[in-house]
Parts: sequence; structure tokens; C-alpha cells
Amino acid sequence: MASGIQRTDRGWVLGNAVKGVAIDSRMIRPGYVFVAIPGATVDGHQFIDDAIQRGAVAVVGERTNLSLPVPYFAVPSSREAAAELSAAFYRFPSRELTTVGVTGTNGKTSVVYWITALIRASGHSCGMISSVINETGDGREESLLTTPESPDLQRQLREMVSHGMTHAVIEISSHGIAQHRVDHVELDVAVLTNITREHLDFHGTMENYVATKSLLFERLGPSAVGAVINADDYYSRQVLSRIRSATFTYGLENGELRGRILTSTPWSSEVELNHPDFSFVAEFNHPGVYNVYNLLAAVSTAYHLGIAPEVIRRAIPRLPKVPGRMQILKAAKRPTVIIDYAHTPDGLMQSLKTVRMMTNGAVWLVFGARGGRDRGKRPEMGQIAAALADHVILTTDSPNDEDPGEIADAIAKGIRMVDGSKLRGIELSREKAIQWAISEAAEDDCVLVTGRGPEGYQNFHGKRVALSDAEVAQNMLRDTLYPEGVDGVGIH
Repeated sequence: MASGIQRTDRGWVLGNAVKGVAIDSRMIRPGYVFVAIPGATVDGHQFIDDAIQRGAVAVVGERTNLSLPVPYFAVPSSREAAAELSAAFYRFPSRELTTVGVTGTNGKTSVVYWITALIRASGHSCGMISSVINETGDGREESLLTTPESPDLQRQLREMVSHGMTHAVIEISSHGIAQHRVDHVELDVAVLTNITREHLDFHGTMENYVATKSLLFERLGPSAVGAVINADDYYSRQVLSRIRSATFTYGLENGELRGRILTSTPWSSEVELNHPDFSFVAEFNHPGVYNVYNLLAAVSTAYHLGIAPEVIRRAIPRLPKVPGRMQILKAAKRPTVIIDYAHTPDGLMQSLKTVRMMTNGAVWLVFGARGGRDRGKRPEMGQIAAALADHVILTTDSPNDEDPGEIADAIAKGIRMVDGSKLRGIELSREKAIQWAISEAAEDDCVLVTGRGPEGYQNFHGKRVALSDAEVAQNMLRDTLYPEGVDGVGIH
């Protein structure tokens, strides 16, 4: 094992000569193992020579009969190998943590934030990996992917262990499951928020999408605490039938943990939570029925991790705002502006329903759709926009390699199917579109900007262009006409 790596019937064995694992040749350092992954647009095997020049001591890939100056291991799946190698190199850190994985179409990030907050309220040290921020003990790190690639994920889990953390909460996307990024992450609890249409460009059908989500729950081991499932969600109930471990359900209509909204305002709710083991009422400072579902997921998880109901009850009023999720901006004599990440048909519908409840005047919607994603949902989102908003301005999201005008036109077709008069126009400059809506909206109106949430960049044909929806809105609200300033409700 001169190279420091050996493949056995029991898995990979790594010696002291191995200093790291990478799937990007640019990350290779002397002593690293390079795993070449064939991608949708770029094949990692093209960069094997570069990896060796940078000091790779071994290469793993899917091609056969390669002659290299370093040991080469041909495998059926490079992604599966990368996950196992990464876990082995970092000594399987999830085994030393109480690990929670949260998946679902909508609500994942909020649930991750709130489970983390409830665990910390109980006195435990908890790390967090989310689509917004990662907290591993080495400070706060901005996320690049909802679920990191396996070498990064295993490194972050090891960082948590090295900093004395006892718990980890991970946001897990369907891509992360399908691409084996979370293989060899041993979960104690797996949480499912809901399943609605999303990523059909990748999965092809809803059946495939549900099957991919189900894998996370089917893999729960015999020592796992169990699965936390939304009992009111149609597709989540399908996943429930495939789980062999203990299951804990929640919902407003069904479930072991049942929620009831006693009173609600545009900004908060008073919620009653009932469980066979406890019952209490709590003030919940987040708007919308969908957020009550997210709360129930977090509370059920926390309780089954052993956190006392009284600790949970006291912590609920202090659950943090999540950046880019119903982020509210308000200035005197100006419309309310809300920045939200909603980027699926169901997410857009829930956001619009919530904004309608909290708005006395008209609802303005500024949104687009991401390029390279499920094209079939675009007219559907247009129909939802026309049904629930008063005024719609279409703009770009992150078009990637698509023509932003064609994306907007596809959404516009859906709007015109319902009520074409709702479409105020198409402005492909997102900055100008946001400014246009704010300048036209009245003081009692609300401008909802959806699709990107806290993201700081748009992607145009591989080029990242800096743009923050919140910053554009804040600057508009701070214009010289109204120097009173911006009330940063919900901004963290």
C-alpha cells in the first residue's frame, strides 16, 4: 500500500500517506486521492493528468484500462467511491454525533435552523449545514450547495466533532441523495417536510423524485431514533409506507403531534401543540400556515431527541428568522417589501397566500424562474401568480445557459391563461424590476420578490453577477424622498 490506499472486500483502507480526498483537480494537494466523476457537462476523467501533476497519490474513476504513473482503481460509481473514501478519511464523523437530516421540497432550511435552535436551547452544542450558512465550529461559512459534496460534508462533520459538538443538523437535497453525497452519513433522525413538484428536469417524473427522497428513510439503521414525517402531505404518506424504522408523524389534520392555530396576525400565530405525552400553547413569531408545519417538524424532532417539552415551549417564541425566507423590509410611507426564496409552484402559492393575509392593499409579485431547471413548472407558476397576485412583473432569476426572455415568456403564457391583465410587464434586469414594483406600489401595498432569497449572485452562461434582492430593495426604500430609513423586521 505504497500509495496509502487499498481496496478490500470490507471497503477502502487509507494509510497515513493519504492527506485528503478531492473530486476537483484544482483542490488536489500532495498526498491526495483524486476521484474522477463523469458529470453532465464536464467529465472529471479529463483532469486526471492535472491531478497527478498537483500531487495525487492515487486516482479513482469509472474508466477501465487506464495506465497511470500512480495507482488507479476502476469503480462502478465514482460518486459512491468518493463518499466512502471521504467518510473513511475523516474517520466516519457522523458516528460520533447525533445527526439529523432534513429533506423535502419546501421548508428544509427553516426546519434545519429551528431544530438547531431547539437543540442549542437544551444546552447541547450543535452544528448546522444548510443552503444558507454552515456552522461547524470554525465560524460561519456561506453555502455553495444545499448539500455539500461528500468530501466537504465529511470534513465539516469532522470539524464539528473536533470542536466538541454533540449534534449536527444537515439540509439534504434530492440531488444530494441521488448523487451519493450523504452516503455513509449515519443519521439518527431523518425528517421529511413535504414533496411537491420540483427538479423534474433531473428526476424525470414525480415517481422518481419520491423514490429518491425515500432512499434517505429506507437507509435508517436499526439504532436510529427514527423518521419524522408530515402526515398531511400526499407524497410524504407514500414515503411513510417504505420506512422500516420507527416513525413519528405530525400535521394540522393528522399525526402523532398535532398543531392548531388559535389566533393569527400578519406577523405571527398563537399555536396549540398536542401530543400523547404533552400539550402546550406557544407564541410563534413567523407568518403562514406552512411555517406552522415547519414548526411541527422541528418540535417533533427535538422531542424525539430527548429535549423536554418545557424547554421546547420556552424556545419557540425565540426561533430565529431565516435569511431570505419571508424577510420583511419596511420604510415609512413606502410599501412593505418581502424577500422570499419560494421557487416552486407550491412554495410560490404558500408565499402569496401568506402575503395576501398580511396586506391591506395590493400584492405586487416580482419573480422569474431558474434556467436549466424543470421547464414544465413555469406556466404553472404563472397561473398561480395571476390567481393570487394583483400585479406581476416578470424578470430573470438565474438563467444559467438559457435565454432569460424565453423563460419569462413561458411564465407569461401561464399568466395569460388566467388573467393577462395582471401582467404589468417583463423587465429582464432584476434590479430594475424590483425598483419598478416599489416605485409603483402604494404605502398599503406589498411587493413580494421571490425565487432567490438570500443569494448574492445571478448566473449568466457560467458568469456570476453580484446581485442581492434585499440590498436592491433596501436601497430603494432608503431613497432621498423618505429619509426616515428602513425598519429591518426579520433581517438577520
